[in-house]
Amino acid sequence: MKRVKTWIDGLDDILEGGFPDKSVILFVGEPGSGHVLLAQQIIYYHALKEGKVAYFTTNRSPSALREDFKTFGWEISQLEEANRWIFEKDFKEIPLRIEQNCWTIVDSLSYLLLTQKLKSVIDVVESLLESAQKYSGIHLMLLTHGMHDTQTETTIEHLTDGTMEFITQEIGGAVDRRIRIKKMTKAIYAQRLIPFQISEHGIIVETAVRIA
Repeated sequence: MKRVKTWIDGLDDILEGGFPDKSVILFVGEPGSGHVLLAQQIIYYHALKEGKVAYFTTNRSPSALREDFKTFGWEISQLEEANRWIFEKDFKEIPLRIEQNCWTIVDSLSYLLLTQKLKSVIDVVESLLESAQKYSGIHLMLLTHGMHDTQTETTIEHLTDGTMEFITQEIGGAVDRRIRIKKMTKAIYAQRLIPFQISEHGIIVETAVRIA
């Protein structure tokens, strides 16, 4: 299976070259855990490398998201002007955008689950899966842990190609952040917790083994 680079130092090494192509991957974490930031960083880097991105937003305006990206020195306006980035709200546009060779992100699936019936949300996930298999690319969905019942979370995880869980805990007065790859079809990864830090330039994945 072809691997697609995230262009994030350390992460591609751990992923043995990147994510499997044609994958829909769920990023799950509590607020502030880093799951939103890493997903945004991956698609931003993809656009910088001449790729195309369709950012499907549910409850936040494009202007607010542009300001979020600027926090880490990421300028989205220039990418929009170059036709490498578009903000979308209509999820019926998913097949078209993926056909146009866009990587997509759904920010956030949690908001959809709060405002729509589960069947409607599953339809969005299945649209992503079908289009990804027909064309290509990496497609990310964001889910906030703790906002939904266990059955709902498990259902979404079951449907997707991959699930990355973000774990944050306080140890000795410091914040310890790690990623766990719970599931990834089309690939076999070693079971491990991946330590990372949040810097002024985004997420930094630690490649050395940390002794707890």
